[in-house]
Amino acid sequence: MRMSKVGLLDHNDGSATTLPDIEQLRSWLPVDALVSQGRPAIEWLNMSGVVLAEPFFDQTVARVRNETATELPLITDLAELMRLEKVSDSLSPSGFIFHSSRCGSTLVANACRALRDSLVIAEAPVLDKLISRFFTDTDEAGTKELLYSAFLRGAVSALGQRRFGTERHYFIKFAPTSILQFGRIRRIWPGVPVLVLYRDPIETIVSNLQTIPDWMTIESNPAVSAAVLGVRLSDLASLSPEEFCARALGRFYSAAAAEIDDNTLLCNYNELSPETLLRLIRFFRVSVSAEETETIIQQAGLYSKDPLRETAFTDDGHSKRASASTSLREMAEKWAMPAYRRLVELQEPKTMPR
Repeated sequence: MRMSKVGLLDHNDGSATTLPDIEQLRSWLPVDALVSQGRPAIEWLNMSGVVLAEPFFDQTVARVRNETATELPLITDLAELMRLEKVSDSLSPSGFIFHSSRCGSTLVANACRALRDSLVIAEAPVLDKLISRFFTDTDEAGTKELLYSAFLRGAVSALGQRRFGTERHYFIKFAPTSILQFGRIRRIWPGVPVLVLYRDPIETIVSNLQTIPDWMTIESNPAVSAAVLGVRLSDLASLSPEEFCARALGRFYSAAAAEIDDNTLLCNYNELSPETLLRLIRFFRVSVSAEETETIIQQAGLYSKDPLRETAFTDDGHSKRASASTSLREMAEKWAMPAYRRLVELQEPKTMPR
């Protein structure tokens, strides 16, 4: 799976286009945020009639690019997001999924996707990169925060377009680093139920070291990496992958703990089961039919990141903990465990919705 890189990327292939009529963007989705001819821009792809069936949004985008290789994407400035928001037939979000990485969020997103007439956007690069601007491009007056909040709202609206006319539920799973902007995102959509998934940091670090995600790749955007950890740019070079991940997880957990309210639900990875998945969906105020229930139960037994839905799920938590080195355990205890234990404490008094 290709994970989206954090931050705006240069785009110099000469395909930049500004649409003369915003109506032409109906059924086109924003698939990336980049820099075109020195200016921030949005890349759009014609997704008319496309079912977002893959576990990750960029997997669907890759499929569409392969199937329609002769159709070029469109490049516009960011203002088109807000213009489209005013005229598009878009759903309001039904639920947000935040997560601390490798903790079952894809399984939950797949369960939401099993609902009839649902739309699930899972870690869309355009959202990840717009949210990254809150890390690196804000000012004391707050004007840039307001501007990027408007762009983010427009991107969520554009991704939530009804392209088949029957969509009723709209779920968004954010990338792991977005949890650090939990408060800002909550202020834009105060009424949307928020699920926060998290996992034992030792298991999470082991998993991330086995397959390094882009948010741990410092060279993709050092400024964002430093902001994620709350360190100076000059400090990054001295950090081992174990320490980088442990520091990030501690901040993810702390950010979640700071924003918990009655419209937020915590769920530990070790609680996930078919029954829990159904309860999580009900937390989003969505009823589940008998047929949908059966589909969700079947999916719970499969490896969530397999786009073909052919690989059986195996619980590898014990093996991950057993393989953790002493240094990894020390980093987890120093940087992540206190905040993780705090989340566990916050969750314990709450009862999972039935």
